[in-house]
Amino acid sequence: MWVLPDAMGRGVGRSLFMHAVQRMRELGCQELEIESDPNAEGFYLHMGAHRVGATIKELDGQRRELPVLIYEIAPVA
Repeated sequence: MWVLPDAMGRGVGRSLFMHAVQRMRELGCQELEIESDPNAEGFYLHMGAHRVGATIKELDGQRRELPVLIYEIAPVA
């Protein structure tokens, strides 16, 4: 899921995220594992995810540490 910089802060990311969570809930999923861009980690933390680790990736010869987060999906009431 990506939001263009010009659209950030307008609720687009929140809407996309909540739609994905709702679909996962309907499918019976209990959690969502997120491998985040480091700059988006704050968004996912704000949405209620918690960090469980990181993965190391190499992109164009540069090492990047990507946060890994878990978002717990509450069952349908």
